[in-house]
Amino acid sequence: MASQQFPSLDRRRVLRTVGAGVVALGTPGLVFSQQGTPVKIGSLLPRQGPFALQGEATSLGIKVALEQAGNKVMGRPIQLVAYDEPNPLGAQQNMQKLIQEDKVAAVIGGSNSAAGLAIASVAAQAKTPTIISAALAREITGKNCNRYVFRNNAPPPVYAKLLAKQMLPVGKKWYFLVGAYAYGQEAYQMLKAELVAAGGQDLGMDAAAVGTTDFSSIILKIRQARPDLVMLGISGTDLAAFLKQYNEFGLRGKIPLGSLTVADEELWSQTGISGVMGKYWHFNNPANGPAEKMFNDAVMKETGHPASASCAQGWVCTRMLLAAIEKEKSTEPAAIVRGLETVRPEGVPGYYREWDHQFITRLVMAQVRDTISDKYDPVQVLNASMRMADFEALYGTREEIGCAMGAA
Repeated sequence: MASQQFPSLDRRRVLRTVGAGVVALGTPGLVFSQQGTPVKIGSLLPRQGPFALQGEATSLGIKVALEQAGNKVMGRPIQLVAYDEPNPLGAQQNMQKLIQEDKVAAVIGGSNSAAGLAIASVAAQAKTPTIISAALAREITGKNCNRYVFRNNAPPPVYAKLLAKQMLPVGKKWYFLVGAYAYGQEAYQMLKAELVAAGGQDLGMDAAAVGTTDFSSIILKIRQARPDLVMLGISGTDLAAFLKQYNEFGLRGKIPLGSLTVADEELWSQTGISGVMGKYWHFNNPANGPAEKMFNDAVMKETGHPASASCAQGWVCTRMLLAAIEKEKSTEPAAIVRGLETVRPEGVPGYYREWDHQFITRLVMAQVRDTISDKYDPVQVLNASMRMADFEALYGTREEIGCAMGAA
């Protein structure tokens, strides 16, 4: 790629540049020393295990965003360096490799809370701008918040408030099935808090380990408890397996389900699903803008099916990162942080809150259709009329979040 021409410099600027001498040439963030060299962006997403499909979809979202940008930022080519996120330890090791060996400018990754927390800890220590794409653990933008770490998905309290609003009118006797990991425990705490505040009754809770394939004993306990609702805080292949077995036990439509979150990959994998579920994004949301529709069209052209919420997460993270670099005209870490805190790219449905780096966006409450004629569109959006201001109020105040981050 041919080098870009330097902008015209006045005499004072020329003198400053010459006076800086070798120091200027040795400064990584200066455009003068890096014309034409690639900007390296790292990704850490699962290629195996219960979140592999979501990882593949998020990677596609990153790819589409890069293609829409012409695979360039500040006129320089972008080099994507992608590694697996096999488990928290593996994610941490690969994060260190991205930073120490590959010298990436920033990282996108973190498909679940355990991996997200591991990645975030390395990012904070190394002062490498990092966007946690999907993990929901409150600590990421709460007590463990850091100037170099941003979170794309919403934490459990936000989804819990939206889901409880939909489910409490149905009934106030709930049975909980959650994951025996950070996300599941937070899901239980937040949903139960909404239930208790409304004067409801907790009929029981089971915690399932990641990778659980047989939920028959838990389903029998649910049947015996006779709750008004079953509230779920499980994800990945765990959720897909439960939904399948719940239908096989004949409980679909008899005891309603509510799930804190769901990925489209879990919905698309089977028939007989049911419930009201929280989603990061939905391709058929009437509230989507032109840029989101163009993104979905690009995915349709490449895959033959709509963009999933996981795919949208990759697209949003990448759009925000590229816009931040363009805004600051630098890949210096503190500059990228400043850019992410302030940039508002046209067409991206949200922004990072400056004081905790939480992405504020409009989430979706979706209900599975009674009759599903298209497996890629099994749900209808229940809250399309909510405004951005309505969502902003759900994300919590400084006092509620408990984030106290230092300077970049």
